[in-house]
Amino acid sequence: MFEELSYITLSGEKYPIRCDLLVLEKIQKEFGSINDFEEGLITWEAELDENGEEILDEDGKPKVKGKFPDMKTVNTALYFMVNEGEAILAEKEGRKAVARTREELVRKVDTAPNTLANALHNEFYRCFHIKNQKTTENQEKETEK
Repeated sequence: MFEELSYITLSGEKYPIRCDLLVLEKIQKEFGSINDFEEGLITWEAELDENGEEILDEDGKPKVKGKFPDMKTVNTALYFMVNEGEAILAEKEGRKAVARTREELVRKVDTAPNTLANALHNEFYRCFHIKNQKTTENQEKETEK
């Protein structure tokens, strides 16, 4: 039922993280849209010319520059994803989940905000990938019948 959890280390302690449909629902309620949330996590943006057009490099790819993530977004993502990861791990282990407060988690962050934002964005992005291709293929075949 569950795929492997990702982990994040805060002040030397490992925490499971998961972004799934339950987390996406909370994100949508908190931020109004999934896109707005993602924009707050992204640590780069395209370089624009004076007309607002993307500047392309010699390979035709947009040039990018770093940007600082939105701290409310980073802190909220950390809170939602760690608590969901803990709930899943507790369920797998047959124990009661340990609920973490937002403040508790944020105070343990001992890495650069951009590094944390990138790790959380990776987990966010992972939730949009097919988790179990074989099960999904079987469901699609049954739907086609």
